[in-house]
Amino acid sequence: MEDERLSVINQQKQDAINQSNNMYNGLLTDNENIYNQQLDYANQYEQTQNEALDKQLAFQQEQIEKQKQEAQQIKETEAKKAKNDYTSFVNPYGYQAEQFASQGLANSGVSETAKLGGWNTYQNRLATANKAMQDAFTEYDNAINEARLNNDVQKAQNALNKLQMQLEYAQNYYSNKSTISQNQLSNNQALDSDYYNRYQTEYNNIQAEKEREEAIRQFNEQLALQQQQFEYQKTQDVLAQQNWEKEYALAQQQARSSSSGGYSLSDTTIYTNYYKGELNPDTQYGTFPNVKDKNGVRYQPNNVDGNKLSNSNLKVKDVFGKNTAYGESGASLDNQSIWKAGNKYYVWDGSINNYIDISSQVGSYINNGVSSAWG
Repeated sequence: MEDERLSVINQQKQDAINQSNNMYNGLLTDNENIYNQQLDYANQYEQTQNEALDKQLAFQQEQIEKQKQEAQQIKETEAKKAKNDYTSFVNPYGYQAEQFASQGLANSGVSETAKLGGWNTYQNRLATANKAMQDAFTEYDNAINEARLNNDVQKAQNALNKLQMQLEYAQNYYSNKSTISQNQLSNNQALDSDYYNRYQTEYNNIQAEKEREEAIRQFNEQLALQQQQFEYQKTQDVLAQQNWEKEYALAQQQARSSSSGGYSLSDTTIYTNYYKGELNPDTQYGTFPNVKDKNGVRYQPNNVDGNKLSNSNLKVKDVFGKNTAYGESGASLDNQSIWKAGNKYYVWDGSINNYIDISSQVGSYINNGVSSAWG
């Protein structure tokens, strides 16, 4: 099951990423909304410009139609005037007939020629008036066509302007979207890295905490076992005391009566506060002169397997700390000297009448300033 502290970091990481995503997703939505508004503006721009052009074209067409109507009226007015002038000219009672009559030319060839000239004049005026009207119509129709053409060209320009705006808006939209998305990715990666480091730091702290707790548990378990063994040994010592004293007295008696060479029984049997039994075999290679049992027998070898020991100038408490090292009997070994033979380090445990090899612990202490627990 994951530690609650790590679960909290994971939840904080997810909350931070969710908050980041909400912010950047909001920016992406705003960017898209702006883009859609710009597209609507481009469409409205084209529509408004085209509507203005259509109104302008309709106004121009209306004005041209009025001008065509005026030209039609001018032509009709001129035709009426020409007809009236011709009718007046050929009227047998008119001014021209009276002139010819006063000159004696009535019904003469001259009057007929004059009438023919009046008819031609009338026809020429009609033709001139009609041509002027047709020329005006042609000019007005050309003006309308030109206005329509200009209107279409301007509409095409409006469409081009709209397309350019759309392309510019699209470029800005995708550029902004890319920037926001990249920033979102970078921010989320930074958050992930930051919370990963937090997670690893807390995880290492928890593991170190567990290791310390386990070391304390093992130490307490070992201490309890040692205390149990110590109590057991004390009980055994009390129960065996009388038998031992009888056996020891018998051994002394036998030693005094022995006449053979070599070690006497008193030389091979020791009796201390922590140990009762045979001498350590290494005593045959030499002992420390000042270490004797209750009967004055020197029992601590000054060697291990014949390898002479020298004082390392270290105490057990220097390497393992105070109140951490105990012999098999439960007695503290704090002030015991640490002995050296070659590359090996030893401490004497009187309760087992032997040296304990602590080379690895002393080596760790010398190299790193720390050692593993006593044990």
